[in-house]
Amino acid sequence: MASNIIVFGAHGKVGQRLIALLAKHKANATAVVRSDAQAEQISKIANGAASIKTTQLDIGDTSVKSLSDKLTGHDAIVLTVGSAGKDLLKVDLDGVVKTFEAAVETNIRRVILVSALFAENHEVFEKLSLRNYYIAKHYADRILTTEFASKLDYTILKPSHLTDGEGTGKIDFVTPGDDIKATERQDVAQVIYSILDNKNTFGKSYNFTNGEKAIDDESTWA
Repeated sequence: MASNIIVFGAHGKVGQRLIALLAKHKANATAVVRSDAQAEQISKIANGAASIKTTQLDIGDTSVKSLSDKLTGHDAIVLTVGSAGKDLLKVDLDGVVKTFEAAVETNIRRVILVSALFAENHEVFEKLSLRNYYIAKHYADRILTTEFASKLDYTILKPSHLTDGEGTGKIDFVTPGDDIKATERQDVAQVIYSILDNKNTFGKSYNFTNGEKAIDDESTWA
């Protein structure tokens, strides 16, 4: 396991589940939050685990220098950020890309980015009501896979529409012609945790839903 993980979007629904999972396994992690109230909630989610710390930053209103300062001392980055459609350019695109730049400046190679199902495919998302959201995700992903391809050991996770039930522990990889199911947020968190150190996932993107492949089975990611 990476020795010290920093989680952007830690107060979001996927982020909270990931923090709980990291705390359960006593993994060292820093949860990036935007307020004292969010920091207090993260502490409760982590059951006061000493391995989980918090730091405050607004990824949509910061500099590469400030991000670099926050990243120092970590060896893996998880980006599960979202502005809920309010600041798509500032958060979902610019904030995310500035984090890539800061990762390079601080010599952190491992980055896991949570994106959106089929965000690489204009023909799919241009018909959706969330088109602007998908545009921001598309270009953040695209910049990561082109400009930073040789500089970062990235994995892009593209789950289908998210739900809040219990995790199933299983997923399937999908293409646009498949029958698309929902994905539990708990399972997205489990995927992140499971692949943190998995070199088979470096430089790859995954469109997925809940399904039949065990998340914790290494053969799923072979």
